[in-house]
Amino acid sequence: MRPRLDCVKDLGFLDFMGLVFLKEIDKERAGVLVGTGMGGLTVFSDGVQNLIEKGYRKITPFFIPYAITNMGSALLAIDLGFMGPNYSISTACATSNYCFYAAANHIRRGEADMMIAGGTEAAIIPIGLGGFVACRALSQRNDDPQTASRPWDKARDGFVMGEGAGVLVCFLYFQSDIFFY
Repeated sequence: MRPRLDCVKDLGFLDFMGLVFLKEIDKERAGVLVGTGMGGLTVFSDGVQNLIEKGYRKITPFFIPYAITNMGSALLAIDLGFMGPNYSISTACATSNYCFYAAANHIRRGEADMMIAGGTEAAIIPIGLGGFVACRALSQRNDDPQTASRPWDKARDGFVMGEGAGVLVCFLYFQSDIFFY
């Protein structure tokens, strides 16, 4: 198993679905919608650095494919063999919610029987952090980490960056309700 599938297995997806079930599903009716706010920022940053320091011949051939936002969806779909709807949505901090909504709509409209939907972000690198510092979007309460992140507080002063990923498995439940696992 490749690393992406190891992560999926660790989260219980394959245990829940069962390897036999995964082989029996109609993979043409199973899709993936994993979005990201910024895409492959590390690959992009490394590519720019290589261009400046070593010239264009030292940019990895994966620079463009891994910098685009749909690569998370694409790689997961390839690993699982899913051939249904596959794209990404990029709406900043609301990305995962839009992916859940779009995945449920694919199932409601009969375009898919099952969707994996969610989001991923890994922007804590110098250029990512620097960009948020430059636009003064980060909290300044560094002396008290417990109160730094207060998104709905009237006295909030910015957000605290984080990295991670999360997906849900969405499918039709009893022919009428969409179930998220």
